[in-house]
Amino acid sequence: MKAILVPTDFSKNAYSALQYATQLFAGETCKFIIMHSFENQLTKLTSRVDIGKTEAVAEELYDTYEAKCEEIKHQIILDTENKQHDYKIIVTSLSLSYAINIFIDKEQVDFVVMGSKGSTSANDILMGSNTLSVIQRIKKAPLLVIPREFNFKPIKNIAFATGFKRAYSINELQALSYLSTLSNANIKVLHIHKKEKLNNTQHANFHQLFELLKDHKPESNWLPNDSDNYDAITSYLNKAQTGLLAMIFYKHNVIVRLFREATVKNIAKYTLIPFLILPTQE
Repeated sequence: MKAILVPTDFSKNAYSALQYATQLFAGETCKFIIMHSFENQLTKLTSRVDIGKTEAVAEELYDTYEAKCEEIKHQIILDTENKQHDYKIIVTSLSLSYAINIFIDKEQVDFVVMGSKGSTSANDILMGSNTLSVIQRIKKAPLLVIPREFNFKPIKNIAFATGFKRAYSINELQALSYLSTLSNANIKVLHIHKKEKLNNTQHANFHQLFELLKDHKPESNWLPNDSDNYDAITSYLNKAQTGLLAMIFYKHNVIVRLFREATVKNIAKYTLIPFLILPTQE
């Protein structure tokens, strides 16, 4: 049984991410864990009251948000009617990122699925602060980020963007391979030209990657380096009818910068498709 953790702030985008997850894994036996962190609310409220009342405030918040999670649970059961899917609720006062990492271990979570932005995010940003924080801090499970109110579409092509700068491991690619098999999707390996040829290290990593993915018949796509890296990637994604973009999250890479800098002014440059972030095995 797959365990899928889905954080919620009770926004439409969070519910859309939950719906997407249930449709993506429609044919699988799954346990969906609906999680809400009320850490921010607790901090705001307890800063105004006597410390002795903190526990009472926390208990009241817990009861309130547990009831709201129960409403979501009943709604998704009605909307999906999938008898292969079970649901569990977790309400916590821990910070969202910390709680996710804790419960990845406790619940043996296979995927975390969340919306790109929540109820408090401004309209002119592509990725909310909570999602950016989770991207930076999640360690032990792949994270699937779903664009705002995105409708599920069967995935035919998965783009895996990489620079061949590091060796790969089977564990790092496990979620990518699984989703390729699950969706019967092709894997398109994307690399942007920076030099005319790969150096020796990149060449070795290129062959290692294709050996690890050989069962999925990966296809190599070399993108011209005429502009910004993400301009090149997203231009390809839009043309190739790609259903999912995947990357390995290395420390200090540019994934977070991409979403922090994306605004309404340049949002047309960025394709709005689900984004799979694979944790590194460093």
